[in-house]
Amino acid sequence: LTEQQQEINSLMQRKSAVDEENARLKNEFSNLNWKFKDKSQELKDTEECVQKKEEQNRLVIKNMDEEKGLNTCCADLLSDLEKLRKQEAQWKKEKSGNDARIK
Repeated sequence: LTEQQQEINSLMQRKSAVDEENARLKNEFSNLNWKFKDKSQELKDTEECVQKKEEQNRLVIKNMDEEKGLNTCCADLLSDLEKLRKQEAQWKKEKSGNDARIK
C-alpha cells in the first residue's frame, strides 16, 4: 500500500510539474500570439504605406513624362518663334530696301 501511495505521490508531483509547464507554455503562446498579431498589423500598415508610395511614384513619373512633353513643345515653339523673328527681320530689311528704291 505504501509503495502505491509513494507512486501516487510521485505521479501527483509529475502531474503538478506538467500542469505548471503547461501553464507556462500557454502563457508563452499567448504572448507570442499577441506579438504575431502586432507584427501582422505592422506588416499590413507597411504594405499600405508601400502601396501609397508606389502610387505617388507613378504620379511623379507621369508628371515628369508630361513635363518632358511640355518642355519639348516649348522648345519647338521657341525655335519656331526664333525662325519667325529672323524671317520678320529679313522682310523688314527687304521692305526697307524696297522703300528706299521706290523713293
